Amino acid sequence: MAFVKNSTSIESDFLILGSGLAGLFAALCASRHGTVTVLSKSGLPESSSSWAQGGIAAAIAADDSPALHLEDTLRAGRGLCNRQAVEILTQEAPLAIQSLQSLGVVFDQNAAGEIDFGREGGHSRRRVLHSGGSATGESFISVLIRRVRENPQIQVLENTGAVDLMSDSTRCFGTIATHAETKKNLLLRSPRTILATGGAAGLFERTTNPPTSTGEGIALAYRAGAEVMDMEFMQFHPTALHIKNGKTFLISEAIRGEGAYLLNAKGCRFMPDYHELAELAPRDIVASAIYKEMTTAGSDCVYLSLLHLDANFIRRRFTNIYESCLAQGIDITSQPIPVAPAAHYMIGGVRTDLQAKTSLEGLWACGEVACTGAHGANRLASNSLLECLVFARRAVESASEYLLKQDFTASSDQPLNILNESHLIHTPDLGKLLNEYVGIVRSHSGLIEARQRLLAIMKANHKSSSEMGNHQLVASMMIEAALLRQESRGVHLRSDFPAENPDWQKHIAFQKGKEPRFLCI
Repeated sequence: MAFVKNSTSIESDFLILGSGLAGLFAALCASRHGTVTVLSKSGLPESSSSWAQGGIAAAIAADDSPALHLEDTLRAGRGLCNRQAVEILTQEAPLAIQSLQSLGVVFDQNAAGEIDFGREGGHSRRRVLHSGGSATGESFISVLIRRVRENPQIQVLENTGAVDLMSDSTRCFGTIATHAETKKNLLLRSPRTILATGGAAGLFERTTNPPTSTGEGIALAYRAGAEVMDMEFMQFHPTALHIKNGKTFLISEAIRGEGAYLLNAKGCRFMPDYHELAELAPRDIVASAIYKEMTTAGSDCVYLSLLHLDANFIRRRFTNIYESCLAQGIDITSQPIPVAPAAHYMIGGVRTDLQAKTSLEGLWACGEVACTGAHGANRLASNSLLECLVFARRAVESASEYLLKQDFTASSDQPLNILNESHLIHTPDLGKLLNEYVGIVRSHSGLIEARQRLLAIMKANHKSSSEMGNHQLVASMMIEAALLRQESRGVHLRSDFPAENPDWQKHIAFQKGKEPRFLCI
């Protein structure tokens, strides 16, 4: 096999890249079938999942059903959802909740001692469960970290980043990784690799994500030969804090679920003019409405007002939001919150089947790095944490069967695709480029400019377009997919193609060395 300098080899039955909700839950599921190695690019608590505020959607209330949850998800997805994936997501949601409870997660309750369901944009029922108020993600992750650390089958490698998948372009054998501080190289070998590395919203200058959410998993899978799909669909959260010092903080959609109003620069409520659900319309509609109001007024933000709501309830229900805003000089019980959209969730990613299997043998993907088709062109609020759990379980179920069918040792000495140091190129101007040209509203001329500027960045680094680093590769796929989709659908809005086009009820897929593929649903 290929040689990597100063390397140490580690083998395990399962290799999981990523330590958010999908990765940790996959590790716990996999530990029942064998040894598990978890790779964490940062420390275990520092994932996008930890930052999640809204909650997790599941149709378990008396007045709800998976069928209603299915309808809401399909409606939000603007005709691009894979119906089978949505059926799986909504039908297996109650099991996901039971799994969390069995691990020790406690969901918030009302005065009667029952689960307190919240409502968010696009949902026809109150079906969003929270844990720790508006710190649901942190609550989930803290419980799962504890369970992972006490499990003798699981080895965790923190501050260790994957730099390349070991692959012969048809099968994955593990990954090459480097420890951030010691620079020590590791060959992590496994017959089953599960990608759970998160999304790419952190590439944008204005984002709700941690700086680690930069799409490396998508780039690594693409380089290894896996198919990537729906890269034009970046969801922008409508309400992220917007203040002069540049601080950005997610203002949970759950606040609008409890009755907060959106006001424009003139102090007028505007969402009833855009949708019958007003502030509870799906995210793509709210984000585009805010963009229009800002453009019309020439303002940098709009305002979220909670002034008509009970102050004690707000402080209790949204403690972390209240305290974070107060630290920026804003008392949300007496002042409107300045907000503007920010890059939030990568709907596209590594294409998988219904068992989370990618097009590359030995490689599965779950969570935000994956593209299951469940979200279509616009993710329904609070379906993301649910997707992590449902498809992490499915990935492990599929992978455990794969081990029984395949002879890993006989094929593990094939020639491998090994890291080229150019993959690690970083460009600080990339976030500004994406914000300016690949934001909420795109255009042909703007996307062409983005493409040219990206090539100029590469030239300045004395690199060709074929030597793009992981960040640039992911950005390039976003740009090319947005150029190809000549319509407006869901979170992808084109000023030069403002209408939804039924001819574009299809997906755009990329694979290394091949022309883009168009997949009809």
